[in-house]
Amino acid sequence: MTIAEEVRALRASLEEDTATFGARWHRSARTVEDWEQGRRNPDALALDGIRALAARRKKASGRTK
Repeated sequence: MTIAEEVRALRASLEEDTATFGARWHRSARTVEDWEQGRRNPDALALDGIRALAARRKKASGRTK
C-alpha cells in the first residue's frame, strides 16, 4: 500500500473531510489532497502519527464485543 493509499484509507475510515483530517495533523486540506494524490508525502512526524492511528483503529476493529 502506498503512502497516498494509507492516508486515503485512514481518512475514509474516520469519515473525515480533508479539512478536518488536515486539522488533526495541523495541516491544510490542500496538503491532505496532495498526500492522497501522491504529489507530496507527509513529513515524518505526521506520517508516524497517521500510521499509529491507523494501527490503533485496526487493532480496535479486530476486538470482539
